Amino acid sequence: MSTNLAAHIATAALPAAHSFVSGTLRHGGGREFTTGHPGDGSPLAVVQEATPELVDLAVREAAAAQPAWAATSPHQRARVLRAAADLVEAQSVRLAHLVTLDNGKTLAEAHGEVAVAAAHLRAAAGWAATLEGSTLPMDGGTLRMVFREPVGVVAAIIPFNTTLVFAAQKAGPALAAGNAVLLKAPELSPLAAPVFAGLLTEAGLPAGLLQVLQGTGDTGRRLAGHPAVTMVSFTGSTAVGRQVMRSAADGMKRVLLELGGKSANIVYADADLDAALHATVGGIFRNAGQRCFSGSRLLVEEPIAEEFTARVVELARSIRVGPPFDPGSQLGTLISAAEAERVHVMVEEAVGQGAKVLTGGDRPPGLHPDGAFYAPTVLEIPGSPPDIVYQEVFGPVLTVQRFGGAEQAVALANDSPFGLVGGCWTRDLDRALTTARQVRSGYFWINSYGALALDAPIGGVGLSGVGRELGRVGHEAYTETKSVIIDTASAAAPRWF
Repeated sequence: MSTNLAAHIATAALPAAHSFVSGTLRHGGGREFTTGHPGDGSPLAVVQEATPELVDLAVREAAAAQPAWAATSPHQRARVLRAAADLVEAQSVRLAHLVTLDNGKTLAEAHGEVAVAAAHLRAAAGWAATLEGSTLPMDGGTLRMVFREPVGVVAAIIPFNTTLVFAAQKAGPALAAGNAVLLKAPELSPLAAPVFAGLLTEAGLPAGLLQVLQGTGDTGRRLAGHPAVTMVSFTGSTAVGRQVMRSAADGMKRVLLELGGKSANIVYADADLDAALHATVGGIFRNAGQRCFSGSRLLVEEPIAEEFTARVVELARSIRVGPPFDPGSQLGTLISAAEAERVHVMVEEAVGQGAKVLTGGDRPPGLHPDGAFYAPTVLEIPGSPPDIVYQEVFGPVLTVQRFGGAEQAVALANDSPFGLVGGCWTRDLDRALTTARQVRSGYFWINSYGALALDAPIGGVGLSGVGRELGRVGHEAYTETKSVIIDTASAAAPRWF
């Protein structure tokens, strides 16, 4: 660990986090890999990948523990989840520092992630006792009922960009419904998930119901293909999502996939440009652009295109990129130096295909040479779009295209294989609603961008995924329905043979 980083942790009143990241996570028995802090490349911990034997053992333990948990009162499951939310909030300082060490986002963003994770647990607790079956109208002497039952053992495979949020977003609803969860920690940010699981155990969750497995994509594929796993909930890239889907196919498992995005943020000429400006910049550059729902494509109506683009560029240039623990930093790092280099290659290829760099396009000067920093980048797109318009960059890169009217705006927005989210800015309510209905996406903002509502389902169409999370639909996704028919007048029932 670097001297500067160790000194920071030592003075941050976080001895628990310090001791955790200074050691070795020897729980997998397999290949060892070292995880480091993206701010300076310094090593944090040595992690052991779960062997196939450990994956099998974890699944067996989860399957054995799940029936008793399913039989537990929903109110008791809710109490455990609320207690876990209390612990997450009580440990917010430690967790936020751990997230920043693990991920490289700014400390302010990490505190926000912790708060959202606690909110997800509370939301799941609220649904535990309110997910309802139904009774159908009597049909003669027949009573018809529909029950909701847990699916069984859920493999939850989470991404590196907001580990705590996705751990809570998947484990919370799954546990609320009476399932067991095997949480596959992201290889590039493996440290927060075990701490999260430990807090659930401290809150009273019985052993075996939430287990964390470390490793590469191979570990995730083993989980997805395991015969005793009944559902796979995955958030990550479309390419890996395809692999997960193939692994789950043989067992005909239920899959919930939130995949990539290349989302359009449409600014009409009559919009409140001040509000649109700050939401546009925040919508792409928060978390260094590493969000599946980033507004990575800015579409601007011709009459305001030059003025608004210039203001976006000016604001992007003013963003303070710096060490994640520096209170003055507004944008931290990408997850790794390799990811920063990948983003840079994509930008250079776009320039080679005609895109114009309006700001950024390289590493910002004066920062740690081993840090995974990349400057906020704005690319002006010519009439013939380069590949980057259609590819998920997953970095702080915004493309700007002009349009001549609502019809062209919708056509440009839909000119993408992805369909996760979208947004538009206008004072014309009719045009706003028409645009929202016509843009092909699973989520859409009008006169805002990026704030997710925990009671509204989110998910994508096309290459952006299958199924929905959050809200009633998202919590019901972790249940099966069972129809039960009672013949209340069997003596009078007709004979069929």
